[in-house]
Amino acid sequence: MDPSPFASLFSKLLAPLPKTPGHPFGVLKDLPGATLSLFVKEWAATRTSPLVIVTGKTTRAEAIYRELLLFQGDRHRPVAILPFPAWEILPFEPLSPYGPIVGERIATLYRLTQMLGFGVVRPENNAGYQQAIIITTPMALMQRLMPRHLLAQHGFAIRESDQIDLPAFKQFLIASGYRSSAQIEEPGEFAARGGIIDLFPPGYEEPVRVELFGDQVETIRHFDIQTQRSTQRNSKVETLPMSEVLLTEETIRCFRTFYRETFGGKAASDEIYKVVSTGGKFQGMERFLPLFYDTTDLLVDYLPEGSQILLDADVEPAGVAFEEKVNNQRELLLKEEDASHLRLLPVHRFYITAQQLFASLAHFQVLQIKDNPDEPGCSLGFDRVPDFFDPAGEDVLSGHSVVERVVNFIQTQQKQQHRIVISTRSMGQRDRVAELLADHGHKTESAASWQDALLVSSKRIQLVLGDLASGFVHAGLRLAVFNEDAVLGTRARRKHTDPQYLDRILATFRNLKEGSFVVHADHGIGCFGGLHTLAVGGIQNDFLLLTYAGSDKLYVPVENLDRVSKYAGSDEVILDKLGGTKWKKTRQKVQKKLLEMAAELVEVQAKRETAKGIRFSSPHAVDHEFATAFPYDETPDQAQAIEAVLSDMASLRPMDRLICGDVGFGKTEVALRAAFRCVMDGKQVAVLTPTTILAQQHYETFSRRFSPYPVNVAMMSRFRTAKQMDELAEKIGEGKADIVIGTHRLLQKDIAFKDLGLLIVDEEQRFGVSHKERIKAMRANVDILTLTATPIPRTLHMAMSGIRDISIIATPPTNRLAIRTFVTEYNSARIREAILREIYRGGQVFYVFNKVQEIERMAIRIAELVPEAKIGIAHGQMPVGRLERIMVAFYRQEFNLLLCTTIIENGVDIPSANTIIIHRADHFGLAQLHQLRGRVGRSRHRAYAYLLTPPIQAQSADARKRLEAIEALGELGSGFMLASHDMEIRGVGNVLGEEQSGHIKEIGFELYNQMLKEAVEAYGAGTMADRGGSPQEEEIVPIINLNLSTNIPDTYITDMNLRLTMYKRVAELKTPDETAEMKVEFTDRFGSLPDSVENLLKVVAIKRRCIKLKVLKLEAGPKGAVLTFHSQPNIQPAVLIDMIRQGGGSVVFNQEKNLLTFRERYWEDPLLRLQHLERMLDFLGGKKSGVAPTKIL
Repeated sequence: MDPSPFASLFSKLLAPLPKTPGHPFGVLKDLPGATLSLFVKEWAATRTSPLVIVTGKTTRAEAIYRELLLFQGDRHRPVAILPFPAWEILPFEPLSPYGPIVGERIATLYRLTQMLGFGVVRPENNAGYQQAIIITTPMALMQRLMPRHLLAQHGFAIRESDQIDLPAFKQFLIASGYRSSAQIEEPGEFAARGGIIDLFPPGYEEPVRVELFGDQVETIRHFDIQTQRSTQRNSKVETLPMSEVLLTEETIRCFRTFYRETFGGKAASDEIYKVVSTGGKFQGMERFLPLFYDTTDLLVDYLPEGSQILLDADVEPAGVAFEEKVNNQRELLLKEEDASHLRLLPVHRFYITAQQLFASLAHFQVLQIKDNPDEPGCSLGFDRVPDFFDPAGEDVLSGHSVVERVVNFIQTQQKQQHRIVISTRSMGQRDRVAELLADHGHKTESAASWQDALLVSSKRIQLVLGDLASGFVHAGLRLAVFNEDAVLGTRARRKHTDPQYLDRILATFRNLKEGSFVVHADHGIGCFGGLHTLAVGGIQNDFLLLTYAGSDKLYVPVENLDRVSKYAGSDEVILDKLGGTKWKKTRQKVQKKLLEMAAELVEVQAKRETAKGIRFSSPHAVDHEFATAFPYDETPDQAQAIEAVLSDMASLRPMDRLICGDVGFGKTEVALRAAFRCVMDGKQVAVLTPTTILAQQHYETFSRRFSPYPVNVAMMSRFRTAKQMDELAEKIGEGKADIVIGTHRLLQKDIAFKDLGLLIVDEEQRFGVSHKERIKAMRANVDILTLTATPIPRTLHMAMSGIRDISIIATPPTNRLAIRTFVTEYNSARIREAILREIYRGGQVFYVFNKVQEIERMAIRIAELVPEAKIGIAHGQMPVGRLERIMVAFYRQEFNLLLCTTIIENGVDIPSANTIIIHRADHFGLAQLHQLRGRVGRSRHRAYAYLLTPPIQAQSADARKRLEAIEALGELGSGFMLASHDMEIRGVGNVLGEEQSGHIKEIGFELYNQMLKEAVEAYGAGTMADRGGSPQEEEIVPIINLNLSTNIPDTYITDMNLRLTMYKRVAELKTPDETAEMKVEFTDRFGSLPDSVENLLKVVAIKRRCIKLKVLKLEAGPKGAVLTFHSQPNIQPAVLIDMIRQGGGSVVFNQEKNLLTFRERYWEDPLLRLQHLERMLDFLGGKKSGVAPTKIL
């Protein structure tokens, strides 16, 4: 099939439409599904000037963007597809718009300035880009923008071999809105480290690393934001501004003049005025954007002559509604008693009206889509694809399952000689669709592109990678196109990121500051005094300064940072004394208890290993079919979690696994897969939840997923009557209920499962002591799967100690943004502003107020403060039926503010709710705050959390720490980190007895945990002298002095915390492979390794060898080396004798002092010295290198 019939078909549509600018607009209709995007693509392919498509909803604009990527035109003449979204905030708010949105806008505007011929446009930049599609909304079209000539002057292209003045370039980046950072984490940041500049400019999916040789650009590479490692090379990078407010001498002059003119001469004393006058920035400065420029432009001013515009059916009402919202918000803000300080610009300074918008389009050829079938216009014969998930929809869809309905539809189309094209969003989904269709006798093949899918001669069903919101059918073209959703159900898009493993999530030296308490494994609790460079024997190296009682100081060599950990245990810290016996006694006491504890833990583990639980069968084909209904591609860490759970279940050992993943990261899917395998093997499943609302949500999720299978899903909670509960209890006992979801009611003694195989516990930390004891009693008999976002300290401790198995899911859903969190005192104006912002962008608000007896009065108070809000109330003391109706009504957006207690903490999934206000947040625990905050931010829109508190002096010390932690850790996947903070704030409690919490206070959590791990490993390996004694293997901490510089220069890594983190990671390297990987990472992130860093890596490798051989001290210089051994060195006598014999007098061993001396005259070169020491230690360890000792030395 030739794709040209589309062009021919659409040309018929365009033929009767006006060819010249002006009113009335041309009218189009009958463009269902993805045909609108297909039409835009074909229309743009016939033009040499841009085409602008305007739609009233952001979600619609995003769908069109993705469809256009699939339909991308002729490969020889690429069409630039440029999104231009609106800000997600209104101009009167003291908040800056979200950086990536600003980046998309600036990238699009800059591309348009190139088409207009502004600035220096190089041929390679401009080639092929006259052909462009801009996707936007009326809200974005109505906003005034920076002048196009000014933006054109601020684009800066860097190419390989270019010369760069680095200080001037850094100043340019700061003036352009970039933020200096130690490490790139999001768009708009840059990091300069010696001869390497990392930056994340607009228009790029990955940040860019520019490596300099002197002042010349040597390489330009993209790199992964998670690993900080390079991914691919590029020949150039365009550094565009990251703010729509450009700070130059001229724009600052404009601001000063217009600010005084607008707000009066006295306004010159405003802090805002003073900050801008000195070239400073502040949060929300974009609300003064029009004051920075003599004139402003609109998006239409950026469009070249001859551009065409296509208006979707909802553009006009959306523009009018937005105009009303902006005007209403300003009027409401002006009614505030203290409105004079707000400095609100008139609306017309920021936006044109909807009427002015449509008048501004008169200079362009405009087409308008109409939904009304009676509207005159050309119809092309496109039909929609039936809804395969609605069995009552069409006669052609008769069948018992969704797949059968799809197959029936395909067969009908193929009988009519129609080509079938199915789009899938990923290769994994493509394979799923192919397998499902193959099971029903239909062959498929993968097409490389949309064009190939239409051109290929094969009659097989064509599968193409792409994202269609919906499909279409055209009888004349004999074509049926639909997406994976039609086969697999509506699916969400999720981006894949590398999983963040436990050691990264629990970074040891995070936020370490001078004055922080730390623990040295050999010397006890001290105070961190910074990183210092000292000269020892004429050689400069870095040392960690620790201060102890009596002002004693200890300088720790950086290669020994594995001996230092951050202290977490108690606020009442007593520093140890250097050289004293207290620390040694404390450590020995704790170690003795840990060894006893290790014996018990190993026995518990042994019982688990030998216990005979239920051995479930391995996954079958039916499991694969069940998995296809999951509305995401599995991320790597989620797939690992599922695999681990199913592997545990297939083992005879009872499963006890913790699944830790942040709110909304896909833990429930892991539980569903486990439940499916359990039920398919004829066993029952119990799902235990802390709240009735979460039970209801799980009940709906499980019922929906298990609906195609003969599985009985039931719920036991307050949402059921007493009679229903009694009937269900009977069914449970008879085995007629396969999956039972409920609250603590499931734990009562009258509930007796006939054949329980799996217990799933959601948010274990929310259950009381008695409930946990009941759960604990069940562990010996059934498989246990625990789901949590922020594990309680005890649970986290058990997982980190290896007592419980753990899987971490750390990949966020696609487009999900970190929640912007504010800790603030109660302020009526701030609350009103937060609520109105959410309401005006069409969203909903949670207001958490945890006093049931006062909640009605609070509702009246909010109604008076924000009369625009429609308020609903929900709390746990309401009648069950009423509570359920309230939650359903909020889900359906029948009201926009839910005033509620913590009953919404678990199980409320409302994507349109993106603001949460928590009253008296200082009364909540860290895990509770994290769970509550997780109720918002479940869509691509920026979410906000306001934690309202009394004045700081009225808060407890622990409350302040919790609030600081939750405010600082707003990033996605921070639940595990918050759990670790919780341990630091209130201790881990006890694993096998309260006594242990005291030990943690004495030595700190991290060292305690490390010692427990070592004790368990030693006991399990049989290396204990006895249960009450000490390990036979004494800990070796070698002192190494090689007369070499082993520091990371501050010119190589300028940020002290980052340098300290890299020192810590180097000190903890365990294998040669890890060392090699670290070397690659250093070179990639920071540039060529200085000699001192090369030395550091080799010294740590030598240290590993010394520990293995039990070398207590190693000293080496240009003329030789001296090794001091432990009294029982780990060296075979024959090896030592062989070395001495072959050394020919240059190797001497003093048995009395355990000294091994090497005399050599050829070690002046430091690199040669290190190489020979490595070979020498390898020889002593029995590793034969084929080189004689005399040659080695």
